[in-house]
Amino acid sequence: MKRLTSRMQKAGGFPDLTIRAHHLLCMRGFQGYGYSEEFTENLARIINEIMADPSVSIMIVDSADDICMACPFLDGLRCLRDEEKIRSMDRRVLELLNLESGCMVAFHDIEGALLALINSGRVMEICGGCSWMDVCLIHR
Repeated sequence: MKRLTSRMQKAGGFPDLTIRAHHLLCMRGFQGYGYSEEFTENLARIINEIMADPSVSIMIVDSADDICMACPFLDGLRCLRDEEKIRSMDRRVLELLNLESGCMVAFHDIEGALLALINSGRVMEICGGCSWMDVCLIHR
């Protein structure tokens, strides 16, 4: 079984969660669908953890994260589906949110900017080729 969320200790400045940038959008549009039951349960658990405590510390990255750890398409730290396309989505989210990969934030500190991005219409620059758009709450 793959390792699920890493839950690092706060001591020493470690984040509670590591989330790849485009997954910030996926978490807002999630309706319970996923690549596998394990992936879906892991994503739902992470979303519930963040919603229960929006002050949770998150490291935002442009590589595999705690959500990816339960994905059947993860090979080491690379996505077998299309690593470069996914990293491009991550970089675009980072750019539009004015963040850098590896930055640590509390979810409540970026939630407003995330919602503004979703409402701006620019989200299609990121999600345009996503295979989950037809079941995503953002695009309904």
